Amino acid sequence: MALVFYARVSSKEQNLDRQLARAKEVKADKIFKDKLSGKNTDRKGLKEMLNFIREGDTVEVVSLDRLSRNYKDIQRLAKEIRDKGAKLIIDDLPQTHTGNSLTDEFMLDMMINLMGFVAQNEREKIKERQRQGIEQAKKRGVYKGRPKKYRSDSNNREGRLVYENVKRDYLSGNYNSKAELARKNSLSRMQLYRMIKLIDEEQEEGNKE
Repeated sequence: MALVFYARVSSKEQNLDRQLARAKEVKADKIFKDKLSGKNTDRKGLKEMLNFIREGDTVEVVSLDRLSRNYKDIQRLAKEIRDKGAKLIIDDLPQTHTGNSLTDEFMLDMMINLMGFVAQNEREKIKERQRQGIEQAKKRGVYKGRPKKYRSDSNNREGRLVYENVKRDYLSGNYNSKAELARKNSLSRMQLYRMIKLIDEEQEEGNKE
């Protein structure tokens, strides 16, 4: 029965000293570490740790976000650790390692679910603030919407070039079909139709002048 410690920081510039000091303090039998973002679980140290643990082992981390910053990934990893017959200890959640396995599992599940609720609630609040901001901007007449990639005044150089190519071929009739024109410029049919609509509008404005 091994005590396995997993340590992670988000980049190579950061150091693992505090976490490794904790691993030494608890006399960890095996240490796995990563210097990668917690946005996904494609990490060498994490994979090696999951492959290493066996029934009866204990996995310790200083906080849940060392496993991942994604709520669903944390859920999955916690389940995978348990399915292997190992126990998960989170240092900054002392209520999840009281010594009573049933209580500890219940408290850990509750904390993970609470994290998910808080994260979802925060996302909804952000969306609502964005919606309210857009409504206010529309009322003031200053809402411009998302910047368009494919147009003559786009900040995206590649987008401007594609737009000019399409405009040249479209106005000169240098194409057999719109499907061909879209394929030639690596565009979806909807993207091409939006560009053609914009080109036609520009031409109409030019004719009025």
